[in-house]
Amino acid sequence: MKKIFLLFTFILYSITLAQTNIPVTFKVNMNIQKEEGNFNPSTDAVYVRGNFQKAVGDTTDWGGTTFTTADPDGDMIYEIVINFPETTSGSSYQYKFVINDGGWEPFEPPRAITVTPPSMVLPVAYWNNDSVVTKYVYNTLNFTADLSEIYGTGDGFFDPEQDSVIIQGLTWNSTVSLIEGQRKMVEDPFSPAIFTTTLKIRAVEGDSTDWKAKAFPDGRFFNWGWEVQNSRRYHVTQDGAEVNVPVFKTDIYPMKPALTQNVTALFQVDVNGALNRYTDHAIDLSKILFVGVKGQNSVLGSWGGGWVPDDTLESNRTLWPLNDSGKNGDKAAGDNIWSRQIVFPAGNTGGPSLFKYGIYYTGVEGDAPAGNSPMDNEFDSGDHSINIKDLPNIEILNKFGTYSPITSVRRIDNELPANYTLEQNYPNPFNPSTTIKYSVPTNGMVEIAIFNILGEKVASLINEEQTAGSYEIKFNASSMASGIYFYKLTSGSFSLTKKMLLVK
Repeated sequence: MKKIFLLFTFILYSITLAQTNIPVTFKVNMNIQKEEGNFNPSTDAVYVRGNFQKAVGDTTDWGGTTFTTADPDGDMIYEIVINFPETTSGSSYQYKFVINDGGWEPFEPPRAITVTPPSMVLPVAYWNNDSVVTKYVYNTLNFTADLSEIYGTGDGFFDPEQDSVIIQGLTWNSTVSLIEGQRKMVEDPFSPAIFTTTLKIRAVEGDSTDWKAKAFPDGRFFNWGWEVQNSRRYHVTQDGAEVNVPVFKTDIYPMKPALTQNVTALFQVDVNGALNRYTDHAIDLSKILFVGVKGQNSVLGSWGGGWVPDDTLESNRTLWPLNDSGKNGDKAAGDNIWSRQIVFPAGNTGGPSLFKYGIYYTGVEGDAPAGNSPMDNEFDSGDHSINIKDLPNIEILNKFGTYSPITSVRRIDNELPANYTLEQNYPNPFNPSTTIKYSVPTNGMVEIAIFNILGEKVASLINEEQTAGSYEIKFNASSMASGIYFYKLTSGSFSLTKKMLLVK
């Protein structure tokens, strides 16, 4: 009788114990990941991780290998039964499947369950909800950067003793993943200023991806070392291809030494046709109260403040108000070109600097989403730029909401020309960049401006004092529409105009 009683007691205990657990079966189909080369059943493991782990007796949530799935029948459907205590009934949890230690399912939000007695068998899930086989190809990319225009020693140059350049991107917005290679570029031992690297990528054939070059350390370069121009693009080609990416000159600018004199810059912005970037609607010009400029340089506020009228207070100014009244550098009252002269004092940081404009008008607060700065209404991303140099005067003209043409200007020889010249741009037609060469025989103010077919000035590439010499200017028209344009050289009483064709 005693043995029968003990057996009966054990059975009752076992039944009671079983009733205190709610078994939940997790299943994940790994066939697609195997076919795509992301999972090897011989060497890889699949775990279940989530915020339920401590509740079922584990030592941590979202980590560890306690809940390792298995595939005993070899059908590539991995599963595991996890016993949830009865006290978790009705509770909701999140989880994900993980390949090895770092292969988390990338989609968001995580999967969710609500524990329901007496037991649960969850539907078979595909890892990362990927139920279609995607065929990947491999490309090897050889990058070559020519830094000769900024290469040198010390401040104001890309100095190989303290600076480096890397390839950023490729994996930003595409199916591309980096398989092999170092992003940091290495200087060619036989060709100073030429830097190279090789990267092997995996992606879907026909996909395309963005990339840029970036210099380090950030503080020695304008725009934190990033190239100023829009991202470059690579189109994925057939499997096994080795591609020599065209040699490129980086659009990177080393910070220049401090100014040795006060420099006055005339900021001008044409607000005709301006759109508020928050609403994409035209701004009623009759409601404009003022236009302001804010930027990266300390004189322009170092991007401080909240893009509100109080930023213009002299006690802590981070936003300069412009005017359209014909004063303080404004050339014509009431033409919707708002202007202001701003002085960059001796000792201020030289070189390129980012900035943008903001328009304050009646009702502007209601057009900005809650929590956003109402006057930060020009660009979603990106900025204008100004190159602050040791010149008495600098003049720039921008179109509100239109990126300034990215330009670089360099003197191409030390000879003094006998005459003014303006050469035909090349290439022509062009898309989107072209080069313009010109010569000035005497020191003085030089302007090269771009006009559309209606005779309207759409860009000022350069407007500053230059010494006599021959120059080359690179012009990027990525923000402009296809069509015929005219470029005009003006210096003193001399002027010369030529035609060019932008084809996109």
